Amino acid sequence: MIDGKKVIAWTPYGRVRTYSILIKYLERDVRRGLVDEVWAYMNTDPTGQEGDVAYAHELAEQFPWFHLKHRPEGVDLGNLPKQRWTGLAYREMTDPNAIYLRFDDDVIYVHEDAVENLVRARIDMPAPVAVFPVIWNNAICSHFLQACQKVPMEWGAVSLFCMDSNGWANGAFAVKMHELLLSHIEAGTVEDLYLYQDFSLQPGTQFSVSCFASRGEDYAALPQPGVLVPDEEESWHTIHRPLATGSPNIIRGNAIVSHYSFFTQHPFLNETNLLDRYRALADKAA
Repeated sequence: MIDGKKVIAWTPYGRVRTYSILIKYLERDVRRGLVDEVWAYMNTDPTGQEGDVAYAHELAEQFPWFHLKHRPEGVDLGNLPKQRWTGLAYREMTDPNAIYLRFDDDVIYVHEDAVENLVRARIDMPAPVAVFPVIWNNAICSHFLQACQKVPMEWGAVSLFCMDSNGWANGAFAVKMHELLLSHIEAGTVEDLYLYQDFSLQPGTQFSVSCFASRGEDYAALPQPGVLVPDEEESWHTIHRPLATGSPNIIRGNAIVSHYSFFTQHPFLNETNLLDRYRALADKAA
């Protein structure tokens, strides 16, 4: 709990390979009293992911603060890919006294001050639909990191577009980004990468939602509590709802998490030892 608000960290769950790293940081922040509950919203395929599902059930048996959540009954989105089902999870998030922290299941680093700084920003700024941390390996965040001279322009300029050809599609750029962050983590100098200020996002700016803080009271106040219209979560949180409210979303400059990979970057990242390095750091954090 932070400043009287319950903090629930949740993930559209699917891949033990990366989630087994993230859970170390969430466990750390539960022990520190910052996070009250951790939810895994089961977004797995019915076949082929038996090991991933078993791991989530093991966590639920091991930790009283870890809970499995499932797709709502009676809702059929047809043959849409599983990534399109995650917007249904918000039907569970209507506690008006809760701050919900969304993490992709391949967020593989959470700075020790990230949760507290992000939640406090969320409490202090009620107007935005979403408050984002500085998400490492996120194109728009990389744009601002370059503007603040934290990331070299020589690696290729990144525009203010969530699917930028460098910041989203360029695997070699992602490798350099991860190597830079890892060098700061290992040196204990991550704070040197903080942005000089918070940055606002013009309403309607699509943003990759790998991690953000939102308010239960906002979902509870919808015409049908927790029901997003449209139900695609990235579009709702970064395009449709900000346009409806007129309030920009915010990137908090003093909270850093790292997102491992977009599908466009897999061929490059899978040939490196970066994930092993992140895993070793997570084991130390736990």
